[in-house]
Amino acid sequence: MAETDIIPPLHPYYPEGILLSGSNFTPNSLDAVGLVAAFGAGCAVILGSTLLLAKRVNPSLKFTDRALILWFVLSGTIHLFFEGYFMYNHSRMGSRMDLFGQLWKEYALSDSRYMHSDPFVLCMETWTAITWGPLSFLTAVLITKDSPYRHAIQALVSTGQFYGDLLYYMTSLFDDYFSGRRFYRPEPYYFWFYFVFMNAFWIIIPLLCLWSSIKASARAFSISSKLAVNGSVKKTL
Repeated sequence: MAETDIIPPLHPYYPEGILLSGSNFTPNSLDAVGLVAAFGAGCAVILGSTLLLAKRVNPSLKFTDRALILWFVLSGTIHLFFEGYFMYNHSRMGSRMDLFGQLWKEYALSDSRYMHSDPFVLCMETWTAITWGPLSFLTAVLITKDSPYRHAIQALVSTGQFYGDLLYYMTSLFDDYFSGRRFYRPEPYYFWFYFVFMNAFWIIIPLLCLWSSIKASARAFSISSKLAVNGSVKKTL
């Protein structure tokens, strides 16, 4: 059989007939409801244990700081472990049958770039896993300790998360509207819930975190300037 006559493996991903990387596609053994429930339960355990630990380490934390600690720990876990899983297994995602593998195959119904080692997605997820993952955990620690370095690192991580997610959205939508390549299935659920809604958290929350850090930095510089002026006045007296 000639190379051009090879029939692509059957799978549910779009564009139809796209070749998946690695081995043949193996359908998930868990349905979407079970996978979402497992993911939600895992997040609940992480958030609950993080909240208890944060309260024990620093009982005087404000509500907003506790919420941010939960956000950065959850983000760090997803970046380092879940996205790191993709980074390590991207070339054989189609046949993965563990929980993370099935979660990725379910999510890829909204973005098949995860099933054929798309260069942008692979580079973006690799950078996210090895950089924003550990730095997210560091940010949570700095918030817990009320460190003076907290806002600098928080702004850095939030900028990276926002920028990466924005590029993620735009590259997919560009291919859809300008090149006619649609990576998501036609059912609205996959585009609006998986692709748009689930990724929107890394647009909205990082922007709020970045704004908070900008305001905190502005206040610090304002106080520093006033102290410098007062010190100069005292020296002239």
